[in-house]
Amino acid sequence: MSILATEFGPVGYTDDGSGPALVFVHGFLFDRRMWRRQIESFTAIGYRVICVDMVGFGDSAVAGGPIAMGMQSRAVLAVLDDRGIDQAVLVGYSMGGQVVLDLLTKNPERASAAVFSDTFAGLDSPEVVAGRLALADRLETEGVHKYAEEFLPLVLSARTVHERPEVAAHARAMMAAAHPMIAAAALRGRAARPDYTETARTLDIPTLVLAGAEDVFDRGVLAAELAALIPAAQLAIIPEAGHTPSMETPDVFDSVVREFLERHSGEIAAQPPVRHVGDQEPTEVQQEVPDDHDLVPD
Repeated sequence: MSILATEFGPVGYTDDGSGPALVFVHGFLFDRRMWRRQIESFTAIGYRVICVDMVGFGDSAVAGGPIAMGMQSRAVLAVLDDRGIDQAVLVGYSMGGQVVLDLLTKNPERASAAVFSDTFAGLDSPEVVAGRLALADRLETEGVHKYAEEFLPLVLSARTVHERPEVAAHARAMMAAAHPMIAAAALRGRAARPDYTETARTLDIPTLVLAGAEDVFDRGVLAAELAALIPAAQLAIIPEAGHTPSMETPDVFDSVVREFLERHSGEIAAQPPVRHVGDQEPTEVQQEVPDDHDLVPD
């Protein structure tokens, strides 16, 4: 594990393996440890795997004040610069997917491909914004532990909690390590994030969009909407997984990502040029969406 001094404070990350770089960005209340299975899987087949702790989470600290989405993306960029990586495949989960979108908005030339897991590009509804702000206030007064038990069945399917208690224990451990004041600051920053819809529409790199079929926030619908925005994006719905397929069904998740990387290995190696906003209209993508859906974004 390495610690990088940045303008926001120290940022923790791991850098394992050698080969084309994959950079993994975790979600809210988690940290880089959520990707431990992916480190094993992808270093074993010739990839360099970098897992970053977002500002304020894991081994990353923060100097104080609100944590804007732009701070998170600049921290990821700082790690890339520190490791001498000009381009990488960026993999973002949930809030981490929006961090990747923020990075792609400002520095699209740094990504050779993108993978989005259980995330979306648009703004929150006023009701969701109010909910995030209320939760931030609650975390500051109550702490994280009580909410973590409410959050667990939202990020893991009932199937996972019942059949794979070790995964639930791993999720609990990460949530328990989160500092309530920092978690609240991250929530407020996320509630104030910009709309990344136009960024998604103008991506011209190989892109994979994933979602768990049992994700209570999504049911595949938000993932399908994101994939439809991105020209030629590939959409995959992961069966028997909730909001966190990389932990719940890691073999399936890794297989889908590996096949995507293999399919686009030539394009990734070629490091395609940047295309700026407005250069291309979105194209149609094949979509697989479960019938049962309830749009309640996390």
